[in-house]
Order: sequence, then C-alpha cells, then structure tokens
Amino acid sequence: MPTENWDTIPKLIMHNRERWGCRVAMCLKEFGIWQGYSWQDYYGKVKHFSLGLVGLGLKPGDVVCIIGDNEPEWFWGEFATQAAGGIATGMFVDSAPSEVKYIADHSDAKFAIVNDQEQTDKFLEIKEELPLLKKIIYWNPKGLKNYNDPILISFAEVIKMGKAYEETAPGLFEQNVRKQKGDDIAFIYYTSGTTDLPKGVILTHHALINTAREFIIRYPLDENDDLMSNFPAAWVGDSFFATIPHLLTGARLNFPEKPETIAEDTREVGPSLVTYGPRQWESLVSNIQAKMIYTSSLRRFVYNLFLPVGHKITDADLQGKNLSLLSRATHWIAYLVLFKPLKDRLGLSRVRFAVTGGSVLSPDTLRLIHAIGIELRQNYVTTEAGFISSHSSGEIKLESVGRPALGTEVRITEGGELLVRSDSMFSGYHKDPAKTAATLAGGWCHTGDAVNIDEDGHLIFMERLEHMGELSSGVQYAPQYIESQLRFSTYIKNAIVIGGKNRDFVSAILNVDFAVLAKWAEHNQVTYTTFADLSQKEAVADLVRRDLGRVNGYLPEGARVKKFVLLHREFDPDEAELTRTRKLRRAFIEERYRELINTIYSGDRELEIKLPVTYRDGRKGIITTSIKVRTVSDGLQ
Repeated sequence: MPTENWDTIPKLIMHNRERWGCRVAMCLKEFGIWQGYSWQDYYGKVKHFSLGLVGLGLKPGDVVCIIGDNEPEWFWGEFATQAAGGIATGMFVDSAPSEVKYIADHSDAKFAIVNDQEQTDKFLEIKEELPLLKKIIYWNPKGLKNYNDPILISFAEVIKMGKAYEETAPGLFEQNVRKQKGDDIAFIYYTSGTTDLPKGVILTHHALINTAREFIIRYPLDENDDLMSNFPAAWVGDSFFATIPHLLTGARLNFPEKPETIAEDTREVGPSLVTYGPRQWESLVSNIQAKMIYTSSLRRFVYNLFLPVGHKITDADLQGKNLSLLSRATHWIAYLVLFKPLKDRLGLSRVRFAVTGGSVLSPDTLRLIHAIGIELRQNYVTTEAGFISSHSSGEIKLESVGRPALGTEVRITEGGELLVRSDSMFSGYHKDPAKTAATLAGGWCHTGDAVNIDEDGHLIFMERLEHMGELSSGVQYAPQYIESQLRFSTYIKNAIVIGGKNRDFVSAILNVDFAVLAKWAEHNQVTYTTFADLSQKEAVADLVRRDLGRVNGYLPEGARVKKFVLLHREFDPDEAELTRTRKLRRAFIEERYRELINTIYSGDRELEIKLPVTYRDGRKGIITTSIKVRTVSDGLQ
C-alpha cells in the first residue's frame, strides 16, 4: 500500500514492519559497538510499550511528556503513546526542574518517560506540584536501584506489562492504530520562548507527515540511505528532517553514543543526508579555521593555496559561469589533496545532501562549505508553518533560503511580514485561543518574519519583525544578519547586536571562543589567568576588530557596528540568556546587561560589573569583573 494512505505515524510503522520486517531500521552505538534494531523489533517495542501504557491507564487524548538523549526508547515511547491515541510532548535534556514543571503542568501530562537518574530526579523534585502525573517511566536504570517511590516504573517493566496485556486483549494494538486519523493530534512542541513563556504548538499526524514528505521531495531518500539523529528530539526539526523521513523512506536512523561523539559517530556511519543547525555549521567552519591556524606549516600552506581554488569554483558554479579546463584541473588536484581528506575528517565523505535546519546561515559560512566540495542547501522551517522553502540542486543563492516548498503558498504583507498557507501548518496553540486566532487569521500562518521575494522567486529572510531595528536617525538594521556574520569569525562564539530608536549607532556584546583563544594565547605567548582576564586583553580585542571591520564592509554606513564589548563569560541557557535550542533571548539579555549597555552609549570606557550566577550544582554566587568598552575603528587602518 502506498505511504500516502498511511496517514498517522503508527500506521507508517505498521506498514514498514510488513514491508521490511527483518531489515535494520535503527542503530544505536553503545560502548563503541553499533547495535541494530529491525523493523520487527521496532514494531514489537512500540506495540508492547503502548499496551503497557494502556494498562497503566493511558486514555486517548492523554499527554505523555518525554525527556532524555536521542535514543531508541525516546521514539518508541513517543510512537507507543500515539498508537494508543495519546499525545506526546518533549523537553530538552538540560531543562531545569522549573522548566520541566512548566511544560508538564501546561500540557496536563499524565505520564513522564525519562532517560536516567538525572531526569528522574527532576520529576521526583516536582511531582507534588503535578497532581495529574501518574507514573514516571525510566529506561536507563543506572543509579536507580535503591529508589523505591511507587510512582517509578522501568521501561522494561512496562513492556513486560504490555506483553501480558496482549494475551488478554489480542488485536487491541492494531485496532487502536487503525482507528486513528491523520487529523488527530500527534505532538505538542513547545517553542523556545525567546520573548515570552514557551507556547505549546499543536501538530497533527497529517501536518508532520506532510512536512516530511515535502522535505524528501527536495531530498530523495530510500531504504538504503543512512540518517543521523542529531537534533534534540524535543525540537520539531528532528521530526521534519530525520524521524519522519526515516519512517516514510525506510532509511536507517542512527543514534550517536553521546552528544560529544556526534562528529566521530557521523564519520563512522557515513550518512547520505546530514542536517545541522546554523550554529553547528558555524562551529564546524570555526573549528576548521582554528585548526588551520595551529597546524603544521605544510598543511597550512596547502590549505591557503587550495581554498581560493575552491572559492573560485564555487562562485563560478553559483553564478552559472563556465571555467577553463585548466581551472577545473586545478580544482581536481585541490579536491584530491585537500577537500576530499577534509570531507572525510568531517564525516561527510558520503553525503549526498547537506542541509541547514532552523534559522538562517551566513553567506560566508555557506560559501566556505561549498568551497570544500559540499553542496550545502538552506532550509527555512518554523514549528507553526512547517517546511516553507529550500534550495534546489543547481538553484542555490547564498543570500536566500530558496524557493517555496511544493504545495506551499506565500504572501508578503505591506508591513513586510511573510504569510504562509499549506497542509503542513499547525492546528493552534495549546490553551491559547487568542494567540491561535491571531497567528492563523484569514487562514494564513502569520510567521512574524520579515522576508523579501526576489525576481527569481527566492525568499530572502531578513529578521524577525519584532527584532528589526531602527536607529534614532531612521536607519534600519537587521540584528540577526549581523550576528550570523559575526559568528563566522574564528574567535567569536556568539553575539547580540544592540540598537534602538533612542540610540544613534549599533553596538555589539560578544562572546569570544575561549577554547580557540586559549590555543591562540599559548601560540602567541599571551599570559592570562581566567576566561574573564583573557577576554579583556587588548590583543584579543584587535583580533575581534578585524572581524567587525569585515562585517561592517557588508553593511550600509549608518547600520555599521561602532562599539563593542567582550563579555567575561558565555551566554548560558541555565542563566536564561539562551533558549534550549541556543537562540538568544534578546529582551532578557538586554535587561540583564542594561547597565553595561548604558555604559556603551554613555561614552564611558569601562564598567565594573557584578552578576549573579547559578552553578550546575544549584549553588548561587556573584562574579565581579571589569569590562572595557571599545570602538571598532580603534586600531584599524
């Protein structure tokens, strides 16, 4: 039966078990060894866990929240919930107990599926504040041997219960799956909460499957391909770019041993499609550039010799120009000597499709990835609107996010906001009818994004409308564009651009990359004691000035960054400065660093700053340091 007729996620799993049976569906690396699970194994786990949940009291429409690393149990739990008519919702592994409580309470979760002792402890800490919570189900028992709270039960025990339940109710699982419809709610995805409390975005089976189907039309996959599960499972991008494409095509879904080994495990798997977020691609480029600074003289010579060759070929290909036979031959040599080994080191030697997921990637990062022989394509997706646009092969513009996806209508309002209409849109915000009505007014999804459409029909993402800046002079600037350009720097890890109608120039608060700068300091015999000490060195400021000068060269005179500060610490999600998907929480940061921002615009050159910090063990403390305000033009020729 064609997949178009399988309109829910559990139906796809049932279909795949019938079609592929003993073929490997999932692979998990444990203790250095890859362990495979067939479609038959997969189906059995989902079936019996689902029946176990029913036996524990799960009813259709009940919510099950899941928190843990990307491992098979996370997805078996999700699909088992959906198979019973329930609704899944996810939480990021580094969420604080207060964040866990908010989502569990707001979603009215009846069950929690958790990874390990750390996540179990979070729920045990807040269980008295969650009166609807019936059971906490853990899949990794390490450290939980002496826990005897009756609310706890192991994943394995629930599966055992499900097997026993099947004996008394044969055919119940299949009956539950077959009676579901594509318009049933599959998942509530909670937004990052960059400007407010996280919102629960309701997505049906139909919306999720349709979005993934549009994605694989642009990026054709089949059962012989490999995918990596490297996005947090609590983020909708995992469903859009990995999990549901895996269900639709039969491509193997591979799970890294741990988040720190993603690069190494990706190299071992050799996936056909790699989807990284912009920060991951930027980090990859930054690491390449940093390693080239401190590598041997010969390797640095080869890199500096052949990278311009890659840029030349990339620019010609993107502009549709023909190059001489000599240029192509030179590129072939460059590929053999530099680019092919580099792609292998990055784990991208077998990649057919390299794509971005989430927000926009800077043109400089895109251009460098293309230069080493990887056709990286931008994708534009949102949780509410689904898969909006992407580059097609041979139609890549570095400054765009591609053409609209098949079946997606787009419209630009007079105010410059992008409106989207498709079968991939969300159904509404959980418990927020007013916000739902505003976002879906007129049958269009109001994205809140400032977007242009060029003469070729490509979408040019500018900025979130609420973040588009305007100075006292009336000059407009796009903070996100400037920030993405700054993150291309080898030495800048993160940046937030400051301005506003009551200010006459743009400034920036920057996080330096301590790991890279520590190597630079050692290489250049620069002494320092702490991160804070190194960040305030004049030599470090000069490195950053060069990159600010580069970025200013792309900007109109009035929108250029005039002043900057190097923060003594990194922005931290545990301090609420970043969301769990590492997006800047602008309003919070501007409020927290208001005194520092006022110093930038007052003309003062230095500020002693005291900030409260929360350590990972829960202790609180105060950091006192002196931060210097610098002018971009200082030291530039």
